Amino acid sequence: MTAISIIIAILVFGIIVLVHEWGHFIVARRVGVIVQEFAIGMGPKLIGHTSKKGTLYSLRLLPIGGYCKMLGEDEAVDEEGSYSSKSVPARMAIVAAGPLMNFVLAFVILLFFCGIYGYTTTYVNEVEADYPAAAAGLESGDRFLSINGHRVHLFNKISYLLSEYQEGDTVTAVVEKPDGTKKELEFKPKYDEAQGRYRMGFSAKTSGGNLSDVLKSEGIGALPSYLGGMISNSFWTLCFDVELTVRGFVQLITGQVGADAVAGPIGIVTIIGDSYEQGLAYGFTTALYNVFSMIVLLSVNLGALNLFPIPALDGSRLVFHAIEGIRRKPVNPKVENAIYMIGFVLLMILMVVIAFSDIRKLL
Repeated sequence: MTAISIIIAILVFGIIVLVHEWGHFIVARRVGVIVQEFAIGMGPKLIGHTSKKGTLYSLRLLPIGGYCKMLGEDEAVDEEGSYSSKSVPARMAIVAAGPLMNFVLAFVILLFFCGIYGYTTTYVNEVEADYPAAAAGLESGDRFLSINGHRVHLFNKISYLLSEYQEGDTVTAVVEKPDGTKKELEFKPKYDEAQGRYRMGFSAKTSGGNLSDVLKSEGIGALPSYLGGMISNSFWTLCFDVELTVRGFVQLITGQVGADAVAGPIGIVTIIGDSYEQGLAYGFTTALYNVFSMIVLLSVNLGALNLFPIPALDGSRLVFHAIEGIRRKPVNPKVENAIYMIGFVLLMILMVVIAFSDIRKLL
């Protein structure tokens, strides 16, 4: 991996962390909480600047995270402008804003992708003869509604669900016909020797090109429909990515996958760098697309994982605030801090294990 790739990877990691912490920062400021420090990175301070409002903006040595330090965040401070003096809803809004901004970042990039490259719909374009889809009665113009009971709003999810089935399995799909009637179809995947995989034998309709192409061919009247498709596709892609992140994490904590399947900061930098270099083989535009795709993936991962109720992550703080709101009194600070400390230590141990795994993969 080249030096440029490493720099790009670190910048990508920094952007994702910056957006996350900026979410906490902007809402904290909005509700009147004093932000003492806004840091990108961990460890020793490299550079810093203190604003007129007293906030230290710093860049730190280790590009493995960041933080937004607020007055009264870790202890009760009876002072105007402290985190602890604010209402439960205000504190929950501050905490939730970090993950939310990661989702917003991913959504905006996905929206941009749809406008530049177009998108694939859940409508059927062509059905191949001699394949299960045709035999089951699937026709051009049909729209998929569900696969084996799973609602589908995205072609990627259709592909994902169908990829789980093998020859002999029965797939039940509910489709909407062009006249609006719904029909349940049953078919079994067929192995394609040429492609080396199981296939149903159909293709999906696309948006008809990117936004510029559609406007040129169909005029401004096509704009509302195309924008609606862009927003819908981006939203459901985001939801699907969150679903995959949650599923992967559950598999990790239940032992279905090992630590080797997880990447820490070292592994993530390597993945981003490799993705950039692989894209360069097809041109700078492809490399850029790969980098922004990684931003989407990692931003969704950071946002979703932070919402899990794991001590030291945003999700656990949300749980404690929710308990406080229900009980009408805060959890004992000593108990809360002890849980946070235990969680932080366990998280650091996990990070060390993952770091060793990342290093072993590089050797």
